[in-house]
Amino acid sequence: WLTRDLEKSMQAWIDVLRVGPWRVFRFTDKTVKNLKVGGRLVEEPFEFRIAISSVGNTEIELIQPVRGPMIYEEYIQRRGEGLHHIKEKVPDDQMAKVVKDYESRGVEITQTGQFFADFHFYLNTEPKLDFVYELGNCPYQELPPEMVSIYPPESV
Repeated sequence: WLTRDLEKSMQAWIDVLRVGPWRVFRFTDKTVKNLKVGGRLVEEPFEFRIAISSVGNTEIELIQPVRGPMIYEEYIQRRGEGLHHIKEKVPDDQMAKVVKDYESRGVEITQTGQFFADFHFYLNTEPKLDFVYELGNCPYQELPPEMVSIYPPESV
């Protein structure tokens, strides 16, 4: 889900659906390698924030674009906040083959990048499916405390 206010959205999911706590990440031009939007390498500063929580075996991801070029901001401007994509977990050793298969069928990659061991590929499926489809390897990553926080903050 895309949102303009990550904290407000996380709290709403907690209050209404009892989903939480959330792991919150800040992605920037310093932490994401090879961010490409529309096939072009993003060289200017960018930032987006992502909060992740689970409901059973389903991972819920809230994304707030902050600055810079990325598909999230463009989508919110066109369609507003809400569902943006569904993600398929693809093993590392099969990712190139799966991406190539989609490309051979005319499904373009709209954004890709790497956050440490995590790779993502957003596919241009919106014209036919009314949402974006994402491919990713989905590794669980232990990150240093300065790179991830928990919402709501744990009580002292």
